Amino acid sequence: MYIDHCLQEDLLDIKAAYLGDKGSCFWVAEADECVVAIVGARPSEEHLGELMLKRMSVRKDYRGLGIAKALCRTVISFAREHGYQSVVLNTLMVQHEARAMYEGVGFRMYHHYVLPTIYGRLANCTVSKYLFLPKQ
Repeated sequence: MYIDHCLQEDLLDIKAAYLGDKGSCFWVAEADECVVAIVGARPSEEHLGELMLKRMSVRKDYRGLGIAKALCRTVISFAREHGYQSVVLNTLMVQHEARAMYEGVGFRMYHHYVLPTIYGRLANCTVSKYLFLPKQ
């Protein structure tokens, strides 16, 4: 359901969502002649000076190799170069490996909430918000 949602929103047109503005970008990691990971970053619609890390995904058979960390560091470098004051992301509580990786590169959880949908309340689907403050 989540993948379908993403494919109908920003991943439907990556160029328009991530490559049409100097303050946003999209990265792809390739190995063995195929895409193994992606991540996007674009300005927050809620807070000026905040960069949103979006759609971090690494193929299961390529996890644990440091690809996600490298992509996170790339987004952080991008934030520094473009003068962002912070990098934020949302992740589900069930994504234990992702949460550990984000904390390992310096993100800190600052808020969590139950997804405000019927499914979210029934399943107690908790979303955590993480923050990174890049030093200029």
